[in-house]
Amino acid sequence: MKLLKGRGLLFLGLFLFYSQELSIRVVCIIIGLNQNYRKLTNIIIISHILGEEGLRLKYSIAFISPYKKLADLFAELANEVGKKIEIEIGDLEIGARKALELEAKGCDVVISRGGTSIAIKKEVTDLPVVDVPVSGFDLIRVLYYVRREADKIALVGFEPFTHGIEGLGEIMGINLKVFTLKEEWYEDTAKIKSVLQGVKAEGYNFVVGDNISVRMAKELGLETHLIKSGKESLHRALIEAENIARTRRREMEKTNRIKSIIDSAHEGIISINKDGRIDIFNPRAEILFNKKADKVIGREINDVLPELKLTKMIKMVDKPREEIWTVGKKKIAANVTPIRVAEEHIGVVATCQEVSGVQKMEQKIRKELYLKGYVAENTFDNIIGQTETIKETIIEAQDYARIDSPLLIFGETGTGKELFAQAVHNASFRHNKPFVAFNCAAIPENLLESELFGYVAGAFTGAAKGKAGLFEQAHEGTIFLDEIGEISLDIQVRLLRVLQERKVRRIGDDKITPVDVRIIVATNKDLYQLVEKGDFRKDLFYRINVLNLNIPPLRQRRNDIPLLVDYFIAEFNSRLKRVIKNPGPEIMKILSNYDWPGNVRQLENAVERLVVRAKGKEIPRRLVKETISSLEGSPTKGIKADGKLNGKNKISLSLGKPLSEMEKEIIDQVVRAEGGNKSAAAKRLGIGRTTLWRKLDG
Repeated sequence: MKLLKGRGLLFLGLFLFYSQELSIRVVCIIIGLNQNYRKLTNIIIISHILGEEGLRLKYSIAFISPYKKLADLFAELANEVGKKIEIEIGDLEIGARKALELEAKGCDVVISRGGTSIAIKKEVTDLPVVDVPVSGFDLIRVLYYVRREADKIALVGFEPFTHGIEGLGEIMGINLKVFTLKEEWYEDTAKIKSVLQGVKAEGYNFVVGDNISVRMAKELGLETHLIKSGKESLHRALIEAENIARTRRREMEKTNRIKSIIDSAHEGIISINKDGRIDIFNPRAEILFNKKADKVIGREINDVLPELKLTKMIKMVDKPREEIWTVGKKKIAANVTPIRVAEEHIGVVATCQEVSGVQKMEQKIRKELYLKGYVAENTFDNIIGQTETIKETIIEAQDYARIDSPLLIFGETGTGKELFAQAVHNASFRHNKPFVAFNCAAIPENLLESELFGYVAGAFTGAAKGKAGLFEQAHEGTIFLDEIGEISLDIQVRLLRVLQERKVRRIGDDKITPVDVRIIVATNKDLYQLVEKGDFRKDLFYRINVLNLNIPPLRQRRNDIPLLVDYFIAEFNSRLKRVIKNPGPEIMKILSNYDWPGNVRQLENAVERLVVRAKGKEIPRRLVKETISSLEGSPTKGIKADGKLNGKNKISLSLGKPLSEMEKEIIDQVVRAEGGNKSAAAKRLGIGRTTLWRKLDG
């Protein structure tokens, strides 16, 4: 094959420029001319490799051909590349009608060319149309052929095909003039005929163009040649159609997924565009507002639900905003969020629920938490006291409630450490989440680890089923660990890891579970001394001691004792169906002068005893002094040698034993007398429940 020279080099260069537009993976072009320059041949090898995604997605493509030969060529191509394409034949309006039928059947993309493609685009509403491009090779091939038969050639075609090809005549050495048809003329044959009559009048005896131009030129007696699309152009169109079909299917799947989410939401969802027209109105919104979506979508929100005043919020709302709407007899709680694209407000979306439904859901959640015992019942309002000491402590605790760092509460037995922990939780952003309280000294060491961190089935003997630990159960809420100083060094190591990593591994499990909890710990021991002695890890101490709160003992706020006594008498009157009057100044002085080593809890137990034993409506001075006397010294103080308590209950007690054994014997008998109720026994003995457990285990 000889090299092209002069005009032929421009010829080849022009074609290569057109071929660069091909959107395919691999293109190899070989152009050959015979030695006499009379016949142009081409071999085009096109390889298009579909990705895995294309193989997974199912889509349908159709080809509407203006004439049969082009349909046959496309069918040949489809067979070569192994594609199943529906092929229809129909020019202009006939092709457009076939496209409408294909759209109704769910076709994803239609391929066509020339005027037929324009006609289809005018008719379909939601069906992408891919034009078969007239490549440089298609055009040059036909002009090269025609220049042997005509001295003046008119190239007639719809815009934008004719743009930029006026210079071809000079390049190829032929008398060529381009006549452009406007897109809207495809259905006005009179205007096309008028252009062709002008072609004839100017002395052009040969028309090159698309199907409609060639057909009408023949009717006027002109010589014609149809610009035919080669396989390379058809393949290019097929590849583009496949890309569009895949993208369209992905978008459809995404849209359907979003629609399913919106339709299944428990909240009503309303979206309006920047013109104030409704574009989303989900099934829950239909129920809330008693309106059907198909009756309101597309309408202005002010015409449908003027009481919502959503149109005003399109430009006014910069961040999510809570609203309460009154619609008829319903109160509706809504969250209105702006929709922005590139900082432009294009609408708003409102999610809404009936207020009564929100309240019922909150009640249900609270009920479930109550059943589990994971609710903090007390707030700062439940802390009784008017002294500066307790007021300052409350203010400090309120400050700590606003942040999420670990909190260490120190206080003697009975000062109300858990009361403060509950108040901090209820004042924090976690107040609607679980509050899990646990006394680290309440159970034996061998069970403590499984309680805190959980276990899987078969982790140890008797673990038939797995169980979530307290950290998992407290997820998103607060965990309160009382008597933190009682845990062993081994448990301290695991606890430290949970606090550092915010992850829990159940006993016997190889998986870890992320947890989001705030930790509050409490102790009545000097943890720093325990660290110095090696009984408490220094790294754990610093981890939990980010914030610390010191609860003052009752003896440091004696002026609060009268308030507490009055409060407890009212509580026990209500609980025990009594009508005991509040004590006078003399009795209050006796109670205030006592140091109360058991603090508020001990005072509460003493007041309960006074209310129970008072015979009339007033508490006698003698009973108060007797009660105070029984609280002093060892647990045996106030018990007679024959075992009689100052009441109707009796204890058989052998005085010949060591004091520690006598103490345990008394505790055992009181526990039995209370039917095994250790809380009641602890109250009866005037000691804390934890202390009772420890003495029983000792």
